[in-house]
Amino acid sequence: MTDTQQLLKDHILGLAHVGFIVPSLEDAMANACRVYGLAPADFSCQPPPGEEASTRFAFFRVGDLQFELIEPRSAHFRKVLLGMPSGGAGINHVAWRVDDIEAAVAVLGRNGIRPGHVTPEGIVTMGARKMVYLDLATTGGLVIELIEYPAQASDVSQHA
Repeated sequence: MTDTQQLLKDHILGLAHVGFIVPSLEDAMANACRVYGLAPADFSCQPPPGEEASTRFAFFRVGDLQFELIEPRSAHFRKVLLGMPSGGAGINHVAWRVDDIEAAVAVLGRNGIRPGHVTPEGIVTMGARKMVYLDLATTGGLVIELIEYPAQASDVSQHA
């Protein structure tokens, strides 16, 4: 197992964000405004408000840390995400920035750790970034996301 940890560490650049599952994105954003003194303009929402989606996201930054609010909208994602032990409140996952997501997934795969959870088909491209969640059955129940931002995106606040 030491080889897996050493090799994955070689691809980790730092923390990308901390994600929270929320039953209502609007309520969670209002609470973040109240708690952190944010304004609506401090959030980046995907997809844009009013656009239908199975899951909606809002990103905001406090100091050097980025947060992700995740509102599952479809019945499938509500069951999967709100049904987790952290569903509805508390930290859901930690996302790591990696330099080469394909190489990181290959390193993990050689040691029995595979993509899964909400990305069972593997790496997903969202705008200019790539992301993948790891299968909880192969991570000891830890919810881990890996994200690769485009080479020119030195600022992790770029989400698309």
